[in-house]
Amino acid sequence: MGVAVVIGVALAIVQNKTRIGAIVRAGVDDREIISAMGINIRWVFTGMFVVGAALAAVGGVLGSGTESILPTGGNEVLLKALVVIIVGGLGSVSGAAVGAVLIGLIDVFAKVWIPELSYFTIFLPMALVLVIRPTGLFGKKA
Repeated sequence: MGVAVVIGVALAIVQNKTRIGAIVRAGVDDREIISAMGINIRWVFTGMFVVGAALAAVGGVLGSGTESILPTGGNEVLLKALVVIIVGGLGSVSGAAVGAVLIGLIDVFAKVWIPELSYFTIFLPMALVLVIRPTGLFGKKA
């Protein structure tokens, strides 16, 4: 948990307080303008892909002690990740963090209290968020 918090805070600082974070945010919004300014946005996005792959590797290493390796093991993780992103709001790091904690707690409590409905309980908050706030808890309108 501590490693996740440290990585999350570091990513938030890089995204909001550094020049590379500003370049990435601007590149997502308007690639042409960033390219016109002389910044090779392909290299920036490639670098961000490498950072994401490295973070996935760190997550795999840290989670390997608690998870089993199964051929279909990624399906549950991907499904929960989709729910977390929808609940938190697309493009929001803080929304992803809040969504992850919220969905994680709901999932764990549901597996203890009502195990026969535990799979359904992660979709109920997602459906409620989509009805009440279609952009997610922290998402912005396009």
